[in-house]
Amino acid sequence: MERLAWRWLWIWVGVLVAGCSQVWSSEGTSSATPQPASPLLGYTRLPPSLTPTLWPVYTATPLLSADSASLVASPAALLSVSSPTCYETAVGSLMCLGQVHNPMEEAIEGVTVAVELLARDGSLLAIGETTLARALLPGGEAGPYRVLFERTPPGYAGARSFVKTGEIATDVERRFASLAMQEVSGAFVIDQYQVSLSIANKGAQAVQGIAVTMTLFDEERRVTGFRRVYLDPNRRLAPGESLALTLKVIPQGPNTVAFDAFAEGYLVN
Repeated sequence: MERLAWRWLWIWVGVLVAGCSQVWSSEGTSSATPQPASPLLGYTRLPPSLTPTLWPVYTATPLLSADSASLVASPAALLSVSSPTCYETAVGSLMCLGQVHNPMEEAIEGVTVAVELLARDGSLLAIGETTLARALLPGGEAGPYRVLFERTPPGYAGARSFVKTGEIATDVERRFASLAMQEVSGAFVIDQYQVSLSIANKGAQAVQGIAVTMTLFDEERRVTGFRRVYLDPNRRLAPGESLALTLKVIPQGPNTVAFDAFAEGYLVN
């Protein structure tokens, strides 16, 4: 938020014949037991000479709002949401990014997030809402969110976020596919963070409605960008079949050093 530089996220998805499907990230290896929506687990350092030029704005410390306080009896109140990092674009709009973590054992679905823009005295200037970029949020996992405001309001000094909705998912094993990832590599290619991965259907039923999401982070684990890509809705992944994908994302913020990625899909009944 201190520099007014703008970069669009571009992503190319190459669908080849190969692969596997599971969640990975730039900090480790995938878990032995596949989750309904697997995340990438790993940690990849990026060359310091390739630091992006967009700088985040000051973000206010998240506070419990009246809306979030009313959700005490809901699973949404137990989800952990990161303070949004907001980036002012060249056209005057404001993009706020963050993520929601599920500390519970139960998977949660229908998660929506609200972001409030605040003045220095804490007064509310604007509010925006969005759906989490993850249909199913398994226990112990996280998913990114993005709220775009058409303009930066006068007097803007910071932002805070809270989870508005979220319910315990039902019939998870009958609805959501278990995808696994076997390979992952990441590198900066012409100022874009490129990740090659392979997803596979390890289950006994075909999978459709596949979506792949990659989230970028800085050294303090703040979201610097993310992209969610949906494969052809008519494309089904048969049991044992795999696909190789290449994703490219331009970070919105500087000092991007790590990424997370996960794939989701629905069982064909």
